[in-house]
Amino acid sequence: MKSFSRPFIFVAQWVRKHWKLSLFLLVIIIGVGYFGYKRSNPQPEQLEFVSVKRGTLTKKLNVSGIIDAKQKASIHYAAGGKVVYISAKEGDIVRQGQTLARVDTRDLQKRLAQDLNLYFNQRMTFETNAADRSIMAPTDDLNRAAQQDQKTLENSVLAVEIRDIAIRDASLTTPIGGILVAAPTGVAGVVLNPTDIFEVVDPSSLVFKAAVAETEIALVKNGQIATIELDAFPDEPLTASVSSIAYRSSQSSSGTVFVVELPLPIESSQSAVQRYRLGMNGDTDITVDEKEDVLQIPLDALIERDDKTYVRKRTGENSAEEVEIQVGLETDDMVEVISGLQENDEVVLP
Repeated sequence: MKSFSRPFIFVAQWVRKHWKLSLFLLVIIIGVGYFGYKRSNPQPEQLEFVSVKRGTLTKKLNVSGIIDAKQKASIHYAAGGKVVYISAKEGDIVRQGQTLARVDTRDLQKRLAQDLNLYFNQRMTFETNAADRSIMAPTDDLNRAAQQDQKTLENSVLAVEIRDIAIRDASLTTPIGGILVAAPTGVAGVVLNPTDIFEVVDPSSLVFKAAVAETEIALVKNGQIATIELDAFPDEPLTASVSSIAYRSSQSSSGTVFVVELPLPIESSQSAVQRYRLGMNGDTDITVDEKEDVLQIPLDALIERDDKTYVRKRTGENSAEEVEIQVGLETDDMVEVISGLQENDEVVLP
């Protein structure tokens, strides 16, 4: 009897001496036993179901863009000069044909008078030489002299016309009406160079220019409705429609894009001036496709295998079977079901 109990006594003594290690080993043994039991007796999967619904399915394309203007003009002098007249400053409303600035033309006027005197003298010389040649027998030398006089007279006429153009160009006028958004000066007395720009923008022509990726441009068509949300007015969405799609591509940080224009709904030029600014950023959701009264399920419910599409259709309290379906229009989170399911069927949602 003593020999039989001796191993148990030894184990008890060892456990009392190494109780921390014994406790640790006991925890490991219990854990391994528990997970082994769970693995050999798995709990049934708890399925989550979602109903097949009927309704309107809308596919939208979300892209970013900025506010720009269809009608804008950058105006500058060809040669420059000292400004003697300014009619508007930045932010002022200007009308079509209005003179924005005028440079000093006194030197040009003097040169024009000089050109007119030269023309008068050349005209007298031309008529005198022509009268003298009329009483002489025609020769090749006389014909050449007549041609030279004619060209010299024509050059003097051209000099007068060129000087007259320069005087008229001294007045800088705007070809469109709108807002003077940029001006190199607001006072007279300064010298303007050809690189100094006056910029006029017609606020009634403001558009939202969205950059659509090359892979998605085929989805966009003229007339499609869109919702624009500007960063400056996040809680005030605007409704617009696509009016223009660029035929020529542009390059952006994300790759090749095409610019799509959506005119802003503007009540008046004055309201546009007070509210919108060129270069304002925003996003737009363009409705590229829409179907009414169609069956739809969440996109996550689809199972794609071997170029076919399946879902797990509910067959009981917590059971389902795979069925093949045909799908149509697809949005970011929903998909149209063409066949394979009925309204109010339920499918497994992972």
